[in-house]
Amino acid sequence: MTATHPGHPILHFLNTVRDDGKQRRENSFADPAALQAILIAAGLIGADHPTPGPSQMQALLVLREAAYAVLSAIAAARTPDREEALMLEMTIKAAVQDASLMFKPGRLGVSAGPLGGIHDRLALSLFDLLRANDLARLRECARCTHLFIDHGRGPGRRWCAMSRCGNRTKAEAFRRRKRAIGA
Repeated sequence: MTATHPGHPILHFLNTVRDDGKQRRENSFADPAALQAILIAAGLIGADHPTPGPSQMQALLVLREAAYAVLSAIAAARTPDREEALMLEMTIKAAVQDASLMFKPGRLGVSAGPLGGIHDRLALSLFDLLRANDLARLRECARCTHLFIDHGRGPGRRWCAMSRCGNRTKAEAFRRRKRAIGA
């Protein structure tokens, strides 16, 4: 997880990649237990949830990349690709079909049903983000593919975290200016 909170729990999951240059080639977790720890810390699953097995890990990574593709398009004010959008729609519908509804003052809560595992919990968290008023504030880091909700009042955040991408970008720009002056 980045030092700066991305603004919604599901974004912690979508940001589990290490990727300078917008590549999304390498996971930022070493194994399923490390991913489980990230999901627990983000409040997406409980500490008692079993560690995902190999086939479940594959399904989670497919969900992560489809969700990233759709949310990245939304952040850029583009129409998401039909294939990823349809995959998310089917995943969310399946999770909602088995979900438990909680009627709370002023809002309806949705949680994974008795058969729901990590996949359903993540799908329902994604559904929550897609219905949130903050979705219009969704941004993608200018340096990497991490997504975040920009709650700033100014012109807007450009980086997922200053400590992760902002400082690197500024240091690179400084070095380029120094080389140009010295050249």
